[in-house]
Amino acid sequence: MDMSKKQERQAPVKSSILKMGRQTVFFDVNIASNNRKYLKISESHFTGEGDERKRSSFVLFPEQAQDFQTRFGEIVGELV
Repeated sequence: MDMSKKQERQAPVKSSILKMGRQTVFFDVNIASNNRKYLKISESHFTGEGDERKRSSFVLFPEQAQDFQTRFGEIVGELV
C-alpha cells in the first residue's frame, strides 16, 4: 500500500482538542481496518523535565459508548 493511501485512511474522521493548563486531551474518531468507527481519547502533559511530554490513551468502541457515557455522566454529576 502506498504511504499516502495509508495516511489518508488513518486520518481522523473527527477531532477535538481540550486544553487544560499544562495538560491536553485529544478526542479522535477514527475508522478501523474493518471499517468500524472508534473513539481514541489521548491525554498529554508536561513531565516537569523541560519540554518533555508524556502521553497515554485508550480506545472506546461503539458497543461500549452508551455505558461509558452513562458512567461518565454519573461521575461528572457529582462534581457540579
